[in-house]
Amino acid sequence: MIARRFDRSVEDHLQRGGKVLLIPEKGSVRPEYGGDVAVGFSSIFWNTSWTRAQAPHTLGILCDPEHRAFAGFPTEAHSNWQWWEILKDAQAMRIESFDTLLVPIVRLIDDWNTNRSLALAFEVRVGMGRLLVVSADILSGSGDRPAARQLLHSLLRYMESDRFRPSVPAAPAVIHGLFCENDTP
Repeated sequence: MIARRFDRSVEDHLQRGGKVLLIPEKGSVRPEYGGDVAVGFSSIFWNTSWTRAQAPHTLGILCDPEHRAFAGFPTEAHSNWQWWEILKDAQAMRIESFDTLLVPIVRLIDDWNTNRSLALAFEVRVGMGRLLVVSADILSGSGDRPAARQLLHSLLRYMESDRFRPSVPAAPAVIHGLFCENDTP
């Protein structure tokens, strides 16, 4: 299942052991959970305390290029040009409320003044199901956006494989709490 909202139907699907790729709409991450963080593609030149918190607030990405989610999406461990188009309208997700064992598939590197734990993509077990959350819109206009289309393809292939087995559990309430617009139980 591909979903834009973590609603009752998504939660029910997960509780029955289903797989869900959640790609929330732009602006749906709550400000206190990262929705107010201006995502940047590359390192900032000036310290944000010198620029009165001028955007961007993040310093690019960090990921494991050997992770099976990237089998069809060539990348290095840091931001490189295929990420520019994906990150330009992405949302950050603060993941401090999740289990401390959660390691994002794609981590957004926060400014050193705030040092929040931020993710662009992570996977968790919800009930009997498996959930992959990506806060970059890789669905809209993906036909005209080759990097987004390829990342979506790579993630779906990963989810179809037997390697998609998130080990870190997450309660539905924690997932609901990330987003502004949800059908809460």
